[in-house]
Amino acid sequence: VERERLQDRVEFLGFVPHQSVRDVLVHGHVFLNCSLTESFCIAILEASSAGLTVVSTNVGGVPEVLPPDMIHLADPSVDSLVKELSYAISETINKADPFKYHQRVREMYSWERVANETTLVYDGVLTKPRLTFLQRLDRYKTVGGIAGYVVCVLAITLHFAAKLVEWWQPRDLIDVVPDVCHQENEY
Repeated sequence: VERERLQDRVEFLGFVPHQSVRDVLVHGHVFLNCSLTESFCIAILEASSAGLTVVSTNVGGVPEVLPPDMIHLADPSVDSLVKELSYAISETINKADPFKYHQRVREMYSWERVANETTLVYDGVLTKPRLTFLQRLDRYKTVGGIAGYVVCVLAITLHFAAKLVEWWQPRDLIDVVPDVCHQENEY
């Protein structure tokens, strides 16, 4: 900032309490996320919900957070970020309707929708056939050269440890709690 003489134009806020995030965000026009790795960036949701145009690196789960018309994705390089940021500033900065952005984020991330989508994921996993131990080992090897074999050794060790515990405490001696979620209500 000093090298580029931007002290009058850039302010580093440091920690911002959660209740103040929106108040800070609405002072801007563009939210720039420069993460090199990110699974789910809640800051992108907060910025979009506050009506900001979002520019972010195309890494991890970021492309899945917002629809393409609400985010500008760039490769994780300076040139690509500058290109997308320039485009966002020149083409979309005054065209985004903050209220519509807020409403869309609110609809996309309602608790009911998130719960339904999570249930669909779990139901999908439950319908897939269970892999055998050897099939799982084969998959573990794809982690990478040495790491794959390390994971296989750990899996084999855990497998035999589980077998030892099962021998010590057989499954048929463990009380099973009935699954009440799938029983129909009698009301």
